[in-house]
Amino acid sequence: MKTDILKFQKPVFLQWKSKLRFADISQDSFERWLFVQVSGVILGGKTGELLILKNDIFELPFDNCLDHIGSFCKSWKLSHSVLVMNGSTLKFIIYSEEAVNLRLKQASKKILHCHLRYPFGLSAKTFLHELSLRWQKSGRIPHEIGIALGYPLKDVWGFMGLNNFRCNGSCGWQIFGDPEPSRRIRARYENARKRAEILLRAA
Repeated sequence: MKTDILKFQKPVFLQWKSKLRFADISQDSFERWLFVQVSGVILGGKTGELLILKNDIFELPFDNCLDHIGSFCKSWKLSHSVLVMNGSTLKFIIYSEEAVNLRLKQASKKILHCHLRYPFGLSAKTFLHELSLRWQKSGRIPHEIGIALGYPLKDVWGFMGLNNFRCNGSCGWQIFGDPEPSRRIRARYENARKRAEILLRAA
């Protein structure tokens, strides 16, 4: 499966690299950074990736960053959504719309709608829009964002205290119930990042 994903994405990678030859230095370095950060989504089957930018990291205005994010997502046929933005920080998610929609279908309707009070008929866009409003209102990241980040649902609900599984360690997120599926998923995401770094060095 990993090899299939890599083979499928190789033509897109070559097209993206070719496009960057005509980009300025700031766009080139920013999109390369994005490629590694979002490698789990591109090469590892991850649903989405939450990224946080401080205004002094690339020394680019956030408007420029958003232009580069849009260009990157267009190249890779991904979507992005700004969740929180202020003068010093930009918090956004890059995601596969199809994958988030599938996860929302798999998620417990009782938890999403009855307990968390999300509206019925959720799509990736409406879910992330509502999540953004809640984050901005409370000043705290809603834990259900794990649905869009590819965390096992048992771990998302367990972290929120919505199931009876006990915590069995962590692997970048806290694991609840059987740890093996979570560890396999984490290993897949880590391998995707390693492959992305190798691809960039070889290009």
